[in-house]
Amino acid sequence: MKIRLIEPDAPSMHLWSQSYFVRLGLPIIGATLKAHGHDVLIYHPNLAPIDWDDVHSADVVGLSSTTSTTPASYAIADELRWRGIPVVIGGSHVTFMAEEALEHADYVARGEGGEQIMLDLIDALEGNRELDAVTGLSFLRDGVAVHNPLHERCADLDTLPFPDLTLIKGYERLTNTPIMTSWGCPFACNFCSVTAMFGRKYRFRSAESVIAEIKEKRPERIFFYDDNFAANKRRLKRLLQMMIDEGLVMPWGAQVRTDVVRDPELMDLMRRSGCDFVALGLESVSQATLDHFEKSQTVGDIEQAIDILHQYGVRSHGMFVLGAEHDTADSVRDTVTFALKNRIDTVMLNILTPLPGTRQFADLEAEGRLITRDWGLYDAQHVVFRPRHMSPVHLQRETLRANRRFYNSRRAVNALRTFLRERDKYSWDRMLESGWLWWYSRMWHRDPRNRAHERMLAGLRPQRRKGVAPVAAPQEAPAPDRDPARV
Repeated sequence: MKIRLIEPDAPSMHLWSQSYFVRLGLPIIGATLKAHGHDVLIYHPNLAPIDWDDVHSADVVGLSSTTSTTPASYAIADELRWRGIPVVIGGSHVTFMAEEALEHADYVARGEGGEQIMLDLIDALEGNRELDAVTGLSFLRDGVAVHNPLHERCADLDTLPFPDLTLIKGYERLTNTPIMTSWGCPFACNFCSVTAMFGRKYRFRSAESVIAEIKEKRPERIFFYDDNFAANKRRLKRLLQMMIDEGLVMPWGAQVRTDVVRDPELMDLMRRSGCDFVALGLESVSQATLDHFEKSQTVGDIEQAIDILHQYGVRSHGMFVLGAEHDTADSVRDTVTFALKNRIDTVMLNILTPLPGTRQFADLEAEGRLITRDWGLYDAQHVVFRPRHMSPVHLQRETLRANRRFYNSRRAVNALRTFLRERDKYSWDRMLESGWLWWYSRMWHRDPRNRAHERMLAGLRPQRRKGVAPVAAPQEAPAPDRDPARV
């Protein structure tokens, strides 16, 4: 069969828009389908335009989406179904909103196992099995939604094919080679959909499997996609030692927790194997908020982690969530003050976004605090709920101001001066990064959709709801005198 897979682009600009990161679900599915003799191509609009003539001649089209890209996926599905092309859609959002997705797509692939679900679905479309026998599939029968039992979670990740990035049109533009070595997370952060989708039990690929993938792809730079790359420190030490022994030392980054710095042996192996960047899910600089998120982390842990990472020459990227139950406007400002004081290299200031499938979404929906179900706004860049101690527009404006304050002109100018002095690739990359982040933090209002959203938030009336304190109209904080960061 001729099968085309599409990963819709994010609906709005975000911090890593120019980094060309791709999710691995479709490349794994594509590799599986290709191995079974199918004609497969993947489109990611951020890398190359979609050839619609090619898509319209496909026998089946698969779409993958997150909550924020769901409207784009639905629009594509509507058009393809009008043309009579079977459409299947998968991803975390539609796993929990399958009946909504069936209003647009013929089939919904829920949960894990997309590669096997696609193979079984194609068998069914070719008349070789019944749709009821395809685990993880939802579909309509006589107008009634049928939800087959979920596909079993993969117990042995080594049995999965390596994601085939070469199937992506424009894959040559990828600046990082993404590699996933584990699934799942044992922690219970109430805003995160990872555990709802992949479970709370870690599952790991063997070090040998990961090494084989690195050897096959020979990347210039790796980003390990694991939600916590150092979840099993013993296993990670073995993998990193194998990278060193096999001559596979190269620049790499990963997502880790702050506890990684407590193991000097691991930190040494990370640095010697090429680690130069880690993304830390810090979430908040308020201990009350960290406890509310059930983060199992203290503010002191964060400070210690940043300091030790600097000692090893590893850049830190702090990911924060703004607008939690205990957060005020001061909390947003304190976050930036903390990041500047502790010299975090880059930050991502995400607005709290309740995603379907999470406990947080269920709680806020039950309390009547969701403002909109325009899923395109559920991208951590837009306020979509009523915070407890701020008005929605106040949180939106404080977050925009916080981004400008952190990514200030002085930071960009210093990066330029460093490049002019050093004239090497590292300083060149940091200069480009700083320039892009300065520009990004000032472009939000250029988008008419963003301006319209801010006007909508400003027009909301304070509401008194059970358990929700009314909030006054937002008061803009005066800029402190002689704050060099507010440039």
